[in-house]
Amino acid sequence: MLLDAHLHFQDIRDKGVLAEILSRAWDFGLGQFWCNAVRPEDWAFSEKLAGVDERVIPFWGVHPWYAEKAGKGWEKELESLLKHRKAGVGEVGLDKARVDNGLEAQTRIFQRQLRLAVRLSRPVAIHCVQAWGDLLKALRDFPEGSLRFMVHSYHGPSEILRELLGLGGFISFSWKWLRGGTPDMMALIRQVPLDRLLLETDFPYTEPGKIGATVTADQYFECIRGVYQIAARAKGIEESELEKAVSENGKAFLSGTPARQGEG
Repeated sequence: MLLDAHLHFQDIRDKGVLAEILSRAWDFGLGQFWCNAVRPEDWAFSEKLAGVDERVIPFWGVHPWYAEKAGKGWEKELESLLKHRKAGVGEVGLDKARVDNGLEAQTRIFQRQLRLAVRLSRPVAIHCVQAWGDLLKALRDFPEGSLRFMVHSYHGPSEILRELLGLGGFISFSWKWLRGGTPDMMALIRQVPLDRLLLETDFPYTEPGKIGATVTADQYFECIRGVYQIAARAKGIEESELEKAVSENGKAFLSGTPARQGEG
């Protein structure tokens, strides 16, 4: 079964498109969606959706774009949701491209969410743009093995990728960065051991930093199939082998079981 390790169902404005994706997913062999709700006003929608469709795994968090607008009580509400349902924390992180006055608010809220995830033993989906040094510093503050994290839609430096893997991270690649099949992106996928690899659509954000011009169910399935095809080609394995590996990685990441010993 296919796994989509990161997307945003709440941002599909036409809920008929969302219903069509969920309906057609059965025949497509798509068994799980990790839905990231990135600000408090989005959390209730994903909670309700997860309650009616067990394939939807909610991740709740305050995205760095909304760090300064989180308002009072967000942390208490987040903790309550996480205690109510088996879910992850995300999408959270750091983004220097979206700040005018430094990373103070982003860093403070990011660290609080990481501490909450560790205390409740929940997986974390991380967003990072132009802040790799700050991210590594934040991750190193936690004892080895205490923080279970993935970096989503990776397209950063090879050296940073090596350090993230050394800290035990999972790495997810998205359609918007893989679709060109560039040598640099293909090399990054090959650098990730098979037992640390996750794949995602980030739908409906099919363009860097924004929702795509068109949002249809057909487009969604093109994204999910495309990202698996390109990744399989980069790893030099059959798609069926890749699908099985990513599915097992997803289970390990969500449950906190030790990573399997895989190949590079």
